[in-house]
Amino acid sequence: MPRKKKDGRFINYYIDRKIYERLERYADDKGQQMTTALERILSEHLDRYESAKQHEGGNVMYCPNCNLLVNSTKCPVCGSKQIREPLSDDYCYLVEKELIWAEALSDLLSQNDIPFLTKNVLGAGLAAKLGSGVERTRFYVPYAYYKNALALEEEFFCADTIE
Repeated sequence: MPRKKKDGRFINYYIDRKIYERLERYADDKGQQMTTALERILSEHLDRYESAKQHEGGNVMYCPNCNLLVNSTKCPVCGSKQIREPLSDDYCYLVEKELIWAEALSDLLSQNDIPFLTKNVLGAGLAAKLGSGVERTRFYVPYAYYKNALALEEEFFCADTIE
């Protein structure tokens, strides 16, 4: 049975050769197709951008189902309208990282006395079968620490400083 076609769009952009070569090395290191690698990189960057943009406006709401901060009357992930203003002890989704970067982020948050929870995306059984290299970890921090944690994460993982 053929695989269901992805709902997507073709893109065609002329990018700097060095960036393209870095992307190619990244995809090879991850064992991914270039499209998959590019989608993941863009998705992570856009998630971080949208999250930061939400907090500029000050109209932040919290979805207790997804632990997500949103700036609308409906959660974009689960569709719930049962959102509310965040409490200081609500654990909010911060970011999702691959295993090696998750360990680095854990150390960074711990060193800065920021409490956090983690959740593995695949789970122990599937990660053991596929290998720990494909495991991804989601980070959650209390709302009271969210801005500090986001700033630390963005500063540490800033793509402009990695060459």
